[in-house]
Amino acid sequence: MVASARVQPGDRVIDLGCGSGPVSLELAERGAHVLAIDTDLALVGELNQTARTRSLPELEVVARPLDSLALPVRSADLIVTSYAMHRLRDPDKQRLIAAAYHWLRPGGTLIVADMMFGRGTSSQDRAIIKSKVRSLARKGIGGWWRIVKNGYRFLVQVKEHPVSISAWTAIFARAGFTGITASRIVNEAGLVLGRRSMDEPALDPQSAAGSPGSRA
Repeated sequence: MVASARVQPGDRVIDLGCGSGPVSLELAERGAHVLAIDTDLALVGELNQTARTRSLPELEVVARPLDSLALPVRSADLIVTSYAMHRLRDPDKQRLIAAAYHWLRPGGTLIVADMMFGRGTSSQDRAIIKSKVRSLARKGIGGWWRIVKNGYRFLVQVKEHPVSISAWTAIFARAGFTGITASRIVNEAGLVLGRRSMDEPALDPQSAAGSPGSRA
C-alpha cells in the first residue's frame, strides 16, 4: 500500500477504515497531511495517542461510519483503505468508491487493499479458500474452530462481504476511475488502484464546498 501510494510531502490523504493506523502513520511520517477515519472508538483513541507520541500533528483521526461518510469534494490527493472494505455490503462498497472519486482532486489516486475473492466459483477463489483451510487446520482444534466460524460468516455474509479482484475493478470503472490496475499480493490479499482523470471541468464554488458539517 505505502509503496503504491508514492506519497509526497504536503499531499492530502484520506485513510478509510484506518484501524490502529499502520498506513496512516507511515504516510504521515513521510510528510503527508492525513485524515484517518474509523468506526472503532478504541482504535481511534489508540491511533490518536500514537500520533501524539510520535509528534505527528498533521495526522488527524476521527470516528465516523464509512457507509454514510460525507467529505468535501476535491479535498484529497490520495485515498487509501486497507482491509476495511470487505466489512461493507456490495452496494455500500459501490457508494463509497463513487463518493471517493469526488473527494479526490483531478489526477488523484484511490488505492484499495483487501481480501479479494468471490464465492468459490473460480479456480482462483477455490485455491485461496483451500490454502486458508489447510493453514488453519494445521493449528489444531483452535484452527478448526476458526474454519467453522469463518466458514459460516462467509457463507451467510454476516460480517464479511469480500468480492473478487475483477469485481473490484468493475466497481472502480463504474465510479469513473481510469488507469485501473489490479494485482494479487499473497493468498487472499489483493490491491486495486485507480485515478481520477485530470481532464475534467471545474466545479462551481458551492458544490466544491462539500456538505454542511463535513471536514477535510
